[in-house]
Amino acid sequence: MRLATVKEFRDQATKFLRSRDPVLITRRGKPAGIYVSLHEGEDLPFDFRKELMLTLASQVKKSLEEHGLTEQAVLDDFEATRKTRR
Repeated sequence: MRLATVKEFRDQATKFLRSRDPVLITRRGKPAGIYVSLHEGEDLPFDFRKELMLTLASQVKKSLEEHGLTEQAVLDDFEATRKTRR
């Protein structure tokens, strides 16, 4: 796993996005995020993938609640958008 500050990741994003190495992104020395290439997803340990998915789901749920949205409202919006693009 590579290590990069937010500034380094921003300034060298193309290089990092082309790489298959996971990148731990830090802000002021503390973890701020992780970039994992889609090509690497299958190689990640199951426990890590599980924790990542649970964290993402929790953040999506929190964001929906903060905006007063339901899962069904989002699905309905996707369906409406899909129909208008036909």
